[in-house]
Amino acid sequence: LATDRLRRHGAAPSDGPLITAAHDGRRMTVAAVDTTAAALGLHGGMPLAQAQALVPGLAPLPADPDADAAALRRLAAWCLRYAPLTAPDGMDGIWLDVTGCAHLHGGEMKLLRDLLARLTAQGIATHAAVADTPGAAHAVARCGEAAVAVVPVGETESALAPLPIACLR
Repeated sequence: LATDRLRRHGAAPSDGPLITAAHDGRRMTVAAVDTTAAALGLHGGMPLAQAQALVPGLAPLPADPDADAAALRRLAAWCLRYAPLTAPDGMDGIWLDVTGCAHLHGGEMKLLRDLLARLTAQGIATHAAVADTPGAAHAVARCGEAAVAVVPVGETESALAPLPIACLR
């Protein structure tokens, strides 16, 4: 979300890999990466020097956690159009409780597809999932292979089995 926010506000070039960097107390580290940078092997938490060695000419922008958090809160409020309960989830996610309201949008899959289409149109990279439990939805959305997924009732265990244990909350 941090890199998407920067691109949306014209603070970053529209092409090429984009990362933000911050000081972790000992050294400069990568704070956030866009999808292009991630495809090049960059990830949050890695030393900035290592990222710049992997991608010559990489010019990070300074991280702004306060602006990122404010943008995430605004986005969570925008998501109230889909569910009466929404909240930021970490620094780059939003939790929606669609219990009892997915039918108002044509079902869970249609709700997710509409949500993702609107966010993508705003320049925000997305993944989403619906499952029996918040933890399962979180794991499938963040670590599953599909950009959008609905885990059928009773299939939570089989949906989580192929995922790395680090994906579980």
